[in-house]
Amino acid sequence: MSDLGFPIKDLTRRKFQTILTIMGLTLSTAATIFLVTFGESLGFHVFLIMGEKLTIGLSYVFSLLIIIIGILTFLAGILVTSSLVSTNMYDRTQEIGIMKAIGCLTSSAISYFITELSIMVFTSCVAGTFLGISARYICINVLNALGFSIPQKPINLLVVLLVFFAFVISTHLLGARPILKANKVKPAKALSPLFSLEQTATLKGPVFSKRGFTFKVAFRSLMRKKFVTLQAIICLSAVLCLITVTVASGMIANQTTQNYVERAIGRDVILIAHTNLSRQYENLLSRFFEEKPIEQINYSDPEYFIDESLVTELNSIPKVIQVDPRIIFETTIVEVPSIVIDPEEEEPYRIIGDSRSRKTFVIGIDTEHVINKWLIEGSVLNSTDIYSALIGDSLAYQNFDDAQKQSVLIFNEKFKIAGVCLDPLNNGDVVYVPLKPLQDFTKSSGYNLLLLKIDPTNRSKIITEIENRISGKALDYLELNTILDKHLVFLNSIWSLIMALPLFSLVTASLSLLSFMMLSITTGQQRELGIMRALGAKPRTILKIIFSQVLLIILTSGAIGISTGFILTWFFLILEAVISPFTIAVIIGWLLLSLTLICLTSLYPAVRITKKSIAQIIS
Repeated sequence: MSDLGFPIKDLTRRKFQTILTIMGLTLSTAATIFLVTFGESLGFHVFLIMGEKLTIGLSYVFSLLIIIIGILTFLAGILVTSSLVSTNMYDRTQEIGIMKAIGCLTSSAISYFITELSIMVFTSCVAGTFLGISARYICINVLNALGFSIPQKPINLLVVLLVFFAFVISTHLLGARPILKANKVKPAKALSPLFSLEQTATLKGPVFSKRGFTFKVAFRSLMRKKFVTLQAIICLSAVLCLITVTVASGMIANQTTQNYVERAIGRDVILIAHTNLSRQYENLLSRFFEEKPIEQINYSDPEYFIDESLVTELNSIPKVIQVDPRIIFETTIVEVPSIVIDPEEEEPYRIIGDSRSRKTFVIGIDTEHVINKWLIEGSVLNSTDIYSALIGDSLAYQNFDDAQKQSVLIFNEKFKIAGVCLDPLNNGDVVYVPLKPLQDFTKSSGYNLLLLKIDPTNRSKIITEIENRISGKALDYLELNTILDKHLVFLNSIWSLIMALPLFSLVTASLSLLSFMMLSITTGQQRELGIMRALGAKPRTILKIIFSQVLLIILTSGAIGISTGFILTWFFLILEAVISPFTIAVIIGWLLLSLTLICLTSLYPAVRITKKSIAQIIS
C-alpha cells in the first residue's frame, strides 16, 4: 500500500468527521474567493478602489465591508479546521497511545496525522477555489440578466493564489498544533481509562449547585475538555461575529447606500430640458451602473435654454413643491495646488496638488433652491459661497490630493472646494458651483436644465399640466423616479449577492463545527451517559445534559461574537447609517434563526445516543 493508503483509509473510516471538516473549510475558502473576485468585477478591489461602476465613495463602502467580511471568513475557516482537528485528536489520544505502545515512532505518528490534515486541507481549498470562482461567474450573469452590463473580466490569479495559499498555510499551522500536543502524551497515560475522565477545572461556590443535576454534569463535561471547549468557543465566536457583520452590515449598508443615492438624485423629481440634454442627463445618471455614450453637445446653444416665462409657468402648477433651475457645461477643470501649514512637522509648509486637469461636467445651481440632499464631507454651498465649489467623490479621489484643502480652476476662475459629495451623476465625476458666477463666465442669461419636485399624490395631473406647458417646444420631460429605481435595484442586487454566499457558507460551517464538536463530546462521555441510563436516567435527561452543554457554549460565544460584530458595524463600517425598526427586527430575526439552527443541529448526537440500548452505549 502507498504512503497515502493508511491516511486515506483512516479518513474514509471516519467519514462523518472528515466530511464536516472538508465542508467547513471548502465553504470558507469559496466565500473568500467569491468576495474578492466578485468585488473586482464591480470595481471595488481589495488593494485599489477604482470606482468603475459605483462612485469612489460607494466603492469604498463596499471595499471596506468586503475586506472585513473576507478577513472574518478567513479566520472562521481556519478556526473551524483547527477546532475540528483539535476535537479529533483529543478523541484519538488513545489510538496514539496504542501506536506508540506497539513501537511506532513519534515522528511517524505525527507524519501520519499531518498527512491526513494535508489531504483534507488541499481537497477543501481546491474545491473551495473552484466553487468561489463559479459563484462569481453565476452572480455576474444574474446581474446581466437583470439588465446591468457587468463585464466578465479575467480572474486576478495573483489574488486567488494569495487567498488559496493563505488558507493552506494557516490551516496547516493551526491544525498541526493539536497534533503535536496529542503526540506528547505518554502511552501509559493515553491508554489509561482515567485520561478521558480527567477534569481540568472544578466547580466552586454555591452558584452552579443551584442549577440542578443536568447543568452540573454538562458544565463538568465541558471543563474536562477545557482546551477543546475553548477552541470551540473561539471558533464559534468568530463565526457568529462574521454572521453578525454579514447580516447587520449588509442590510444596514444596503439601506444606507440606497438612501445616499436617493438623496443625491431626488425622489418624485421631474427633469425639464431639451430632448438632447434630457437624453444626455439620463446617460450621465446611468453611468453609475452601466456604460452609456456621452454625446458631444454645444451646451451654450441658445436652442437649449429655457425661457424664464416657462419657468414661472411651471412653478405656478399646483402641487409643484419646488423648482430647481440649473445650467450645465462640459469643460476642462484644473487642480490648484495649495500650501498646508503643519507646525508639528519638520517642514511646516507643505505643498499639495499637482495642477492636474480633467474634462468634466460643471453644473451651476441656485444654492437656495437645490432639491438634492447629497451626503457631503465638508460644507454645503449657501448663498454667501460665491466662489466655492462642491465636487463629486470620484473626481475628488482621482484628481486631487486633499480636495477640501484645495481649489479648482473653472473657466480661468478659482473656486475654493467647500466639500465633496456622493453623487451618481457621471459616476461622481462632476462639479457644482453657484449659478450666478457660472452664468457670468459663460455669458448665459438663462437655464438649460430645470428640476421640479412634485407631490406624488397628484402625479398624473401634474404630468398632464407639464405636457401642456411644454407642448410645441423642443423640450422633453424625464421622471427621475424611473432611473432612481434602477439605481436602487442595482445596489440591492449587489448587496443580496454579497450577503447570500458568505452567510450560507458560514452558517453551514458553524453547523458542521457544532455537530462534530457535540459528537466528539458525546463520544467522550458515552460510557458515562450509558451508566446514567442503567441507573434509571430517562432519555430526556440525556438530552437536557447535551442541550445544557450546547447552551453554555452558544451563550458564551454569542456574547463575544455578536457583540463584537455589532461594534464593528455601528462604529467603524457605515457612515451616517440609516436604520429602520424593520431592519433591526430582521437582523435580530436572522441572528436568532442562526443560533437556533446551530443549537438544534448540535443535538443530533444526543438524539442518536438516546435511541441506542444501554448495552450498546456502554460497550
